[in-house]
Amino acid sequence: MKTEPLLKYVHHVHYVVHNRDDMVEYMEKNFNMKPSRVVEYSNGNKDALYDVGETHIQITEPTNPANGAGRHLAKHGPGVFHVAWGIADIDKAAKELAAKGNKLRGETGLTNSSRGYVAANINPESSHGLWFQLAEGQHTR
Repeated sequence: MKTEPLLKYVHHVHYVVHNRDDMVEYMEKNFNMKPSRVVEYSNGNKDALYDVGETHIQITEPTNPANGAGRHLAKHGPGVFHVAWGIADIDKAAKELAAKGNKLRGETGLTNSSRGYVAANINPESSHGLWFQLAEGQHTR
């Protein structure tokens, strides 16, 4: 019996940068892309969100150095924060991953994104230092 791969497509790529507005200008000048949304969240992040077919790009300027994106930027500099993989049946996947010994972030292992999808985040301690985010559902605009 052949087992289907869990990861179906790149749901989104999340970058952290020093200046969101400079990146918005860069994206427009070099790739002729304008963000579908530009938002500021109460957690101290300023985002530019792009649609690229089925995949999304999230560019974050952390304005709070103590939040996760701010700590990542301070430690690693600008670049990829994480890649989220689109999957089907995230509830089942989270249970199976936990049963295989993966530590999932949060009490249930699942979080509801403010952008309209459900995510499961595998703690990098379980995945050789890489942050895997699994996502089900589409981004809201």
